[in-house]
Amino acid sequence: MFSQPMDISWQWHISALPEEIWPFISDTNRLFKDIGRPSIQETDISQTVEPGFAQLSYNRINRYEVWEEEPYEWEYPFHFGVVRHYQAGAYKDIEIQLTLQPNDYGTLLNLQFQITPRMPLMSAFNTLKFKTLIKRNIKNTLLRYDELALQEIRPYQRATKDKLPRSGRKRLKQLLKELHNSEVDASILNRIVKYIRKADDLQLKRIRPYELADFWDLPRQDVLKVFIHATKTGLLTFNWDLYCPHCRTIQHSVKTLSQIHEPIHCNDCDTNFSVNFNKTIQLSFRPHPLIRKVKDEQYCNRGPQSRPHIFVQQYLAPKEKRFLKTKLPTGQYILRSNKSDGHALITVKKNSSNTVLISLQEEGFNGEQVNISCEPNLSLKNNTSEPQLFMLERKQWKKNGVSAAEATSSQLFRNLFADEVLRKGEKISVDNLSLMFTDLFDSTGIYTEEGDSQAVSQMIDHFEILQEAIADHNGAIVKTIGDSVMAVFCKPEDAFRAYLGAQKMLSYDERFDDHLQLKAGIHHGSCVAVNLNSRIDYFGSTVNIASRFVDLASGNEVILSEDTFSKAELQSMLKKSGHISSVKNLSTQLKGFQSKPFAIKSITIEDTPLRLAVSKAAS
Repeated sequence: MFSQPMDISWQWHISALPEEIWPFISDTNRLFKDIGRPSIQETDISQTVEPGFAQLSYNRINRYEVWEEEPYEWEYPFHFGVVRHYQAGAYKDIEIQLTLQPNDYGTLLNLQFQITPRMPLMSAFNTLKFKTLIKRNIKNTLLRYDELALQEIRPYQRATKDKLPRSGRKRLKQLLKELHNSEVDASILNRIVKYIRKADDLQLKRIRPYELADFWDLPRQDVLKVFIHATKTGLLTFNWDLYCPHCRTIQHSVKTLSQIHEPIHCNDCDTNFSVNFNKTIQLSFRPHPLIRKVKDEQYCNRGPQSRPHIFVQQYLAPKEKRFLKTKLPTGQYILRSNKSDGHALITVKKNSSNTVLISLQEEGFNGEQVNISCEPNLSLKNNTSEPQLFMLERKQWKKNGVSAAEATSSQLFRNLFADEVLRKGEKISVDNLSLMFTDLFDSTGIYTEEGDSQAVSQMIDHFEILQEAIADHNGAIVKTIGDSVMAVFCKPEDAFRAYLGAQKMLSYDERFDDHLQLKAGIHHGSCVAVNLNSRIDYFGSTVNIASRFVDLASGNEVILSEDTFSKAELQSMLKKSGHISSVKNLSTQLKGFQSKPFAIKSITIEDTPLRLAVSKAAS
């Protein structure tokens, strides 16, 4: 016979606003660790699991508790909760609900438990345990989170203990000498070392350089370069994390790109998916095990911060209607459910509708478009015959990870990790990539005028200059074809900057005269990455078009497609550039693309003052 449910409720006043403390308090993986709960593991209770549910147990021999966990529910930044149904252990059921209510002094935090012990004799013991030890741990943890939120700092910045073992400290000292002797930014390296020394295992098992760069207010590429150098030296290691494009959670991690083989299976969605270089393959780092061993422990794996792109998640019974309280940043969102097809497109604007009811019918969502305000009176209704898990999520992916497209378009990464290639025969899509082909204008004339020996020397020197300029602007050379170079970038403006940088260096370098003129073709779009000649190469229409563009160009000229030219970031860069002589609108037919004329832009780069002076003196 089960005991009667016990209701336990605590309230605390905290100074931070709900949206300020939400990133800390909704990180249930850290929360349960910090209040002293044991780590958990996936387990098998039954063969059938309701979609969205989890079967879990504590990862300790002396803690025999097994439970089925309903999907977490939350409404950013005011509420989250979960219900556990125990199959073994001291409890039958536990329900946890946490609400954050803003007031004039900050926030009133209300934490409620409804606990059903498995046996009557346990009621008194569990009540005492909750009201003493557990309450004290929770209170201290929440007050610490309040301080962190107000001071806008990370937990590792408050840590005083050096967590490296003696052997790790000794090896670190040796590696730092090697790194300081290279061209690594010492100030960034020191920040990374402090992070490795002070942060706990939850922070270190998956380090994202861009997140740290944003927190440190440093350029992302500068921080990434130090991470790459530190990995090559042996301070760090890296993994490729494979994200499901539907639920956006990590489903697999591999040590090398060659271990990726499609399709990938998502256990949460119970479906297969294909990966791509832009979104679903990301690079993460951790300390090298000889420096510091990091445990792969989990304390909660389905809380709000495990899916930060989801702002509202609700589990509704058939025909149930629920009123929600949330606070949404402006932008576009998708409302979907785990058992129905389609989605509704939600646009959040400051002056939009305040009261909105969205219903899910048996046929699913039909692409409904709804405008709502930032703090709407939003209601959801499940008009289907089965339970549904509703998710309101950001349409855009958060760009806080180093994508495979970015890593493999880094010259530094390609140089230091040349063996990072795809398995033979594997083809992985790349949604957005900028391809640049360069060539020398009238290179045959250079050989005729300069002679073979001098001309070859200039060709080799010009390749070195191109590699430097391309690397300086976040790109990488894929291959050389005669006098031509094929390079990749994530952004077209970086490709254009690289061209300008190379042109400037060629103009001012005394090894070259005014006969050496660079031309380029740039195109941005999708392509396919493959393993060719033991390196990552790219194929597809975007590549072919960029290669055709360079053939159309003259010296000091760049040819781009109309679509590439119209990119906002490239437009902004061109307006600020003082090196543009003219921009012309043209239309042309491209070999292999005769079905329609191409609208292109011809951008002529003005000669540098030094080259103009040399030309005038010669005349």
